[in-house]
Amino acid sequence: MTNLVRAELRALRTSPTTWSLLLAVAAIGVLGTVAPLIASDAVPAHFVSDRGIQEALHGAAAGVGLVIVVGVVGMAGEWRWGQATQTFITTPVRRRVVGAKLLVHAGLGALFGVVAAAASLATAWGWYRNEGMALPLDRSAVWLTLAGCVLVSMLFGPLGVAIGALVRNVVAAVAGVLVWQIIVEPTLFAASPSVFRWLPGIASFAIRRQPDEHMLGVAPALVVVGGLLAAMIVAGTLAVERRDVTA
Repeated sequence: MTNLVRAELRALRTSPTTWSLLLAVAAIGVLGTVAPLIASDAVPAHFVSDRGIQEALHGAAAGVGLVIVVGVVGMAGEWRWGQATQTFITTPVRRRVVGAKLLVHAGLGALFGVVAAAASLATAWGWYRNEGMALPLDRSAVWLTLAGCVLVSMLFGPLGVAIGALVRNVVAAVAGVLVWQIIVEPTLFAASPSVFRWLPGIASFAIRRQPDEHMLGVAPALVVVGGLLAAMIVAGTLAVERRDVTA
């Protein structure tokens, strides 16, 4: 397993895509933080309230969508670029390959989350200072929001791997993930918040402390996201074990 993890780390480290997406995460973290702050016309007291802090730092969630994409490419790419045959001849126990990818992409998700959180925190701190206010770093709302964003990013890295194991067409898998995240879930949630707050992407908003009275609590949201991840990992691993690598 150690050699498999090292090989996966090497592949990610030498891929320009990984570094490009990491830079994109930082940029989106900055934009996702500064845009709502600039657009807001709230009174200064709002910005130092828990809700205001959560709104200001929610740009730290920037890494989630992109880390899923990296996971999808990392797994589905085995077939897309013709590496599956060599990979599974070298390591016949396929679940070990999947396990190594899950582990590495969980770590990569955490890295993406930390980068996005740092970008969001630095941006918010600078904006507050420019407006003559101090970002209250001693408040739990700051660190719980950032920690939630990092945690979701860490969970969604392996989720991308599981999706890539089930849908080995990279383009279809990535397009499906993005459409689901950007269009389908928000549309359904807007139509019926009490029903569709149980969707995994919407549940992840609760973990990230997005201020919305319709959200689940953090504990049930963790159950939803964790349950989905576990189910997808099992299904994806079974699919890889049963699939003809030359098909």
